[in-house]
Amino acid sequence: MYNEKKNKFTVWVFAAVIVLLVLLVVFYKSRPAETVEQSAEQKSAEKNVETSPETSKKESKPAEQQKPVEQNVQTFHETSLQDDSHRKNAEMRENEETAGDAIPESTPSEPQKDAEDIESSEISGGADAEVVKDKYATADSEGFLHGKILPKKGIEEALLKVPGLQLKHAMEISNAIRYDVDLTQIKAGEDFKVKFDKEGNVEEFVYYPDIVTFHILKRDPVEKKLKYTAKNLPTERRFRIIEGRIDSTLNESLVKRDDVTRNIRAVTVGILECIVSFSTDARKGDEYRILVEDRFYKGEMVPGSKVLYASYRGKQAGFSEAFRYEDEDPKSAFNAHYTDKGKALIPSAMRLPLDTIRVTSPFGMRRHPITGRMVNHHGVDYGAPVGTPVYAVAPGKVIEVKQTPLGGKQITINHADNTKTYYLHLNSYNVSVGTAVSARQRIASVGNTGRSTGPHLHLGIKDPKGNWLNPLKVKMIATPQLDNRRMPRFKTQMKEILALLENTEKYQEWIRKYDEGPQPGDFYQQYKE
Repeated sequence: MYNEKKNKFTVWVFAAVIVLLVLLVVFYKSRPAETVEQSAEQKSAEKNVETSPETSKKESKPAEQQKPVEQNVQTFHETSLQDDSHRKNAEMRENEETAGDAIPESTPSEPQKDAEDIESSEISGGADAEVVKDKYATADSEGFLHGKILPKKGIEEALLKVPGLQLKHAMEISNAIRYDVDLTQIKAGEDFKVKFDKEGNVEEFVYYPDIVTFHILKRDPVEKKLKYTAKNLPTERRFRIIEGRIDSTLNESLVKRDDVTRNIRAVTVGILECIVSFSTDARKGDEYRILVEDRFYKGEMVPGSKVLYASYRGKQAGFSEAFRYEDEDPKSAFNAHYTDKGKALIPSAMRLPLDTIRVTSPFGMRRHPITGRMVNHHGVDYGAPVGTPVYAVAPGKVIEVKQTPLGGKQITINHADNTKTYYLHLNSYNVSVGTAVSARQRIASVGNTGRSTGPHLHLGIKDPKGNWLNPLKVKMIATPQLDNRRMPRFKTQMKEILALLENTEKYQEWIRKYDEGPQPGDFYQQYKE
């Protein structure tokens, strides 16, 4: 009986083994060829790792240390699925040709390393983190998606918040607009909008920092590139006088006023500090007077009021006044405040390297206009046509004249305090190594050499300790004294400002009396609406 049960059990075990083997064979044959090959390659790779002399010396890592790789892959897929519309748009445009090969499709490749790259250095951390976008945003009736400039961010980072807008689109827009718009002047909260065509390219981009100014990019149907135009709505100019007495300091007196903006206060204090010794001569009860020009559109004030005149009268300080001079070009480096003798009101300043100032790329962290990667920009880029004169910003000695793959033709000048200035992407030289130069002496001309998206000058400044300085925070002027060519224009403008000052004073006095109540005679005929 026992032997009979034992035989039956053996038969069942044997049958089960046969069935299991058959199932394994069927399962193995049903696997795709790719999977089999990958499995074989994986086993081969694992075998090589196990038999490698270097690997055998290392201790094997616990399983917990290998999990983050798998988790990163999983997180990547989860993140890419969060914005389905963005993913589909990217797939539709995957094989599309862009206007320029330099514009990155997505995360750019590693830029070429060069020991002589004094212009910028890459931020550590590899590829940039994915920008989280609002997947519920919808276009307006004209097909535009709207956005705002972010605090302490560049225009590219604000653009990347727009659903469907890729890095290549952001770089195309910023590269197309940077030569016409000073990107250092953009402020948080300012508005822009962008529209895509049916192929997923940027069709139109509009940046409007206020209610009257519009910077527009439209794709040219022939050249297939974004072209810039500007639109400025007509405004009404109004003038007002701000005056008062000093209680403690000029700055504190202006802070207390509701009609003085931060910019008006900074400009007024800055220019009067150059002609009044506040530390020794200021006294309580001294008087100040400021003439301000405001712009209005349909009754609404437009940001950007302008200080045309400022004066200070004191018991010890005496009387001093300053006038604003404006060249024909609104971007002229000579647009500043001067005394009535034409002396510039910026103390101990370096000179500007160009006559016309158009900042195309600021100092500090930015997206490189070619690689698209986040880098520390060690200077400031000024856009200008090829051949534009480049001047030394201070007296010094030329210590380097050379050409590099990234910086192109460049000049380095060492100054008396061992500060060094660097001028890159030049077209031609006017000096050689060993040349002693004076402030505002022509040393070269603007070019487009090296790694560059267009003609411009890169100016870098290094302090004696070897630290890069922000040229935009170093006090700079075009010249300490207006030349004979500009003085006649300045004298004409001084007369106009003094006439405005007198008329505005009369008008404000009329307003004051008007508010007091009924006035006699032809009072109300003086200023008709």
